[in-house]
Amino acid sequence: MLDRKGAPRSLHLQKAKLLIMNGPDQGREIPLDKDAFTIGAGAQSDLVLQDEAASRRHCEIRQGEDGFLLRDLGSTNGTLVQGVRICEAYLTQGVEFQAGSTRMVFCPLQETVVYPLSPRESFGRLCGRSNAMRRVFHLAETYARTNAAILILGETGTGKELMAEALHAHSARQGKPFVIIDCGALAKGVIESELFGHAKGAFTGAGMERKGAFEQADGGTVFLDEIGELDLELQPKLLRALERKEIRRVGSNTVRKVDVRILAATNRNLEREVREGRFREDLFYRLSIVKIEIPPLRQRPEDIPLLARSFLKELTGSADPDSWPDFERSMDLFRRHDWPGNGRELRNVVEMAVHGTSGRVDLGACLALGRIREQAPPAAGMAPGKPFKEAKNALVDQFEREYLEKLLERNGGNISRAAREAEIERAYLQRLLRKHSLNPRDT
Repeated sequence: MLDRKGAPRSLHLQKAKLLIMNGPDQGREIPLDKDAFTIGAGAQSDLVLQDEAASRRHCEIRQGEDGFLLRDLGSTNGTLVQGVRICEAYLTQGVEFQAGSTRMVFCPLQETVVYPLSPRESFGRLCGRSNAMRRVFHLAETYARTNAAILILGETGTGKELMAEALHAHSARQGKPFVIIDCGALAKGVIESELFGHAKGAFTGAGMERKGAFEQADGGTVFLDEIGELDLELQPKLLRALERKEIRRVGSNTVRKVDVRILAATNRNLEREVREGRFREDLFYRLSIVKIEIPPLRQRPEDIPLLARSFLKELTGSADPDSWPDFERSMDLFRRHDWPGNGRELRNVVEMAVHGTSGRVDLGACLALGRIREQAPPAAGMAPGKPFKEAKNALVDQFEREYLEKLLERNGGNISRAAREAEIERAYLQRLLRKHSLNPRDT
C-alpha cells in the first residue's frame, strides 16, 4: 500500500531463519527478524559468533524486493557460498554459506510479517526516509503519548538521546521536567544518590539534603542513558522504585511518592547481559515494555544525503545545502563509507567542512581527511639507524598510548565501556593504562 507521495505505508518481510551446522555455535537456530541482519564476532552484531576465525563485522543479510542478499563486510577470511568466496550473493532455500569456520544454512519460511511505516521523514530532530527509520518513527509516534517504559537500543552515535528527547516532547508530559542520568558516567557510590537523592549527613560531604532525579522529574520523564552500565547491586532498588512509584533518599527512612515516566537507552545487548547474569531479568522486562532500535547508518545509506543536508542547514543556516561544492559526488562517497560513528561521525565531517579556513570545503575531501587521520600509523621509532626491535617497540608503545588516550576520551574515562569498545578484558586494559601512566580521571 502506498501513501500520496508514493512511499509504502507498510513493509512486508518474509520470515526466515539460519541453522548453524558447525563451529562453536553448532545447533543454534536464529530467526532473521530484521530487514538488515548482521553476523560477526563483535558484540554489536545481531548474530554474535563465538568463532575466532570470524571478523567483528563479517557479513550481513539484507531483505529487499529481490529477496535475501548476503553481503561480505570486508571480513578477513571472506564469506563463502557453496565454497566460493563472494562479495554479495542472493540466498535461496537450503543454500549453505560460511563465515569464518561457521557454516550456516539459509531457510526461508512461508510466513510474512507486516510492519507499519510512518508517512513522515522525521521525529523530533531525528530524520530519515528509509523504511528502517520510518518503522522506528511509527513506533515512536504510537507510544510517545503513552506512559509505557521504552528501551531505546542502538550503536553509539545513532541518536538514542535525541529519540528520548523527542518521545518526551511528543508525550502528555511535555512541559514537565526531562531529567537525564548517564549510568555509565557516574561512580558506583554516587549513582544511588543521583537517582534517589540523599538526606543531610547521609555520607561524608552530604552537608544538606538533596533531591534525586526521580523527585526532580516528578510529573515528567527520567531518561536512564547507558542503563546496561548500572551496577547489579543497585538494580533491585531501581526496580522497586519503578514498580511501587516511590523512592527513599539515601540515609532517610521517609518514603516519597513520585510520578515519572522511564525511558532508558543502551548500546549493549541486554538480553545477552541477562543470560550471562550481569543484568536482572525482571528489571529488563520492566524497562522494555516497548523496544525501539535505531538502525546504524551503514544499514540505511539512503538517509545519508538527508542527514547531510540537515546538518549543513543547522550549521550554516543555508536554505540551499545542495549548493555545497560537489554535493552529489560527495554523497556517492558517503554512501560507500561504513560510518562506525554513525550520525555523530557524519555530523563531525560536515562540521569540519563548514569550519574550513578556506571557505566552503568539499565534503568528500573532509571524509577522506578524517579517515587518513584515523588510519595514519604513528611515526615514533621510525628514525633510521635504530635496531629493528627497538624501533618496533617504540612504534608499538606510541600506538598503544595514542589509541588508549582516544579510547578513554570517547568513553569519558569509563574503563568498562572502553574495554568493551576495544574488545579486550578490563584487567588487560588497566595493565596497559598503568604501563603508560594514564589516569582515566584525567580524560
